[in-house]
This record gives sequence, structure tokens and C-alpha cells, in this order.
Amino acid sequence: MLSAIMAAYLTAALHSVNVEVDEAVRWEVHADVMEHRAAQEAEDTEDWYYEPCYYDAGVYEDYGGYYEQGDGLNAFSGVNYHDGRTETFYSSQVLYHYRTNEWWLDDEGFYRTDEGYYVVAASDMEQGTTFEGSKGTCIVLDCGCADGVTDYYVGW
Repeated sequence: MLSAIMAAYLTAALHSVNVEVDEAVRWEVHADVMEHRAAQEAEDTEDWYYEPCYYDAGVYEDYGGYYEQGDGLNAFSGVNYHDGRTETFYSSQVLYHYRTNEWWLDDEGFYRTDEGYYVVAASDMEQGTTFEGSKGTCIVLDCGCADGVTDYYVGW
């Protein structure tokens, strides 16, 4: 039988070997993780905004970051750039406009006037102004967004 001293010595020696092996494995894993992160960062610095998505049907131009969906603003794109303006949307499910009952929803979920104009907010234009957006002729009937932004009123 081993004496208590011999058992303690062997236990300490085995523990020391395990610690050294664990430390070597830990550094190997750390090196793999760092290599993976470096590769990921290299990918992240590429021109990510040129990456096509399943809903993209638009035009990309390198100068100025111009981007336009083929069908204009939709529920999947969230933001569209058209004729120097940023197009976004705000939902009647979130911000219900007091005049909503005067307008109707088209097949795509955009609010329209009886004349067929798209209902939008545009703080840099007078109320009642009509202009061409990516979806068609818009009429400004609300405000509350930044200059240069056309905010379409939608039902989704």
C-alpha cells in the first residue's frame, strides 16, 4: 500500500501534468478562435451594402451610395432611396393617423387618397404638395420626419 505522502505526491504530479495539457489545449483553441475572428473581420470590411438579397431588383452605383428597389419601397426593404430622397414607412398599427378613415388601403398595404395619391409625411414640404415617389404620385398629408425623408403611411 502506498503511503499517504506518496499518494499526495502522485496526485500533485498528475494534477500538474493535467494543468499543463489543459493550458496547451486552451492556447490551441484560443489561436483557432483568433484566426476565425480575423477572417470574419476581413469579410466584414468588404462592401456589405453591395451584397444582393432575395428581394433586390434595384440598381447599385458606387458613387454616393445610391440604391433603389425595382418596385420601390416595400415591407421587406424598410428603406428605399428615390430621386435624392430617403423613403421609409410608418404603420397605422403603430401610429394611427386621425384621418386614416378618409383613406383606403391598396393591394400592397399603402394608404391612398380617393384621387389615388400615396399618403406620405414629408416635413420639408408644404401640406398638400404632390410629387413623384418610387411608388407613384404622393401627397403630403403629415409631417414629423427629417428633411429629405418621405414617410409612406402603411397598414402593415
